[in-house]
Amino acid sequence: MPKGLLYFGTFYLALLLTRSPASAQSYEVVNGDTINRTDEKGLKQGLWKFWDNNLSLSLLCHYADDSPVGKLIYYQKNKTILELEPLKGKKEIVWRYFGSGQLVQGRLKRGKKNFEFINVKGKKLKKSEIEIITSLMELDPSYKGGFFELFQYFKDHIKYPKSPDEGHKQGIVEIAFVVKENGEIGEVKLLSGFDRACNEAALECVRTMPRWRPATKMGYAFESTVKVPVEFKTF
Repeated sequence: MPKGLLYFGTFYLALLLTRSPASAQSYEVVNGDTINRTDEKGLKQGLWKFWDNNLSLSLLCHYADDSPVGKLIYYQKNKTILELEPLKGKKEIVWRYFGSGQLVQGRLKRGKKNFEFINVKGKKLKKSEIEIITSLMELDPSYKGGFFELFQYFKDHIKYPKSPDEGHKQGIVEIAFVVKENGEIGEVKLLSGFDRACNEAALECVRTMPRWRPATKMGYAFESTVKVPVEFKTF
């Protein structure tokens, strides 16, 4: 699967989120803690926690004016898998990888062309080893509340066309859309469908959906593309 391209298949549990009204300021309250705060300019501030679409914790990061500061902690199945910690006064980052059954660590420093991964002995990592670590640094875009809330959104907001005999039409509409760096929905495309009215109903529902959490790499947001199937069926 290409980087930045996410395909949704199945959907699971939901997460209760709290947001402030209409202004750019927002926050979430999880287990009594106020996290994921944006200021009046929409910039991320303080402690942020990211969950994937299955509601597993993916990243813990602190922000100052939308830029990650201090240690980044990545998780898999709610266990620490990777830590990145900038060295004060140096253009280097200490990395600690926990996925091999034992701690593997080293530094990420700027080389002649780009950043280089080296171990504690100063030896460069193999390409396969670098790919494992860098893949963990990149998080897919996610819908707030996960797969369950995304399906609930479609259920609550899609306008269900009917056939001339008043029976519901059935089929799947597959849509691709861009999640911008700020989480807004960008270009929306129809990949496949089965009925003109159902196709347009699904497209309009996607165009007007709430902001997503954008894809991130090392805590920085980037634009990405999502594919989602919308199913029309009779219950």
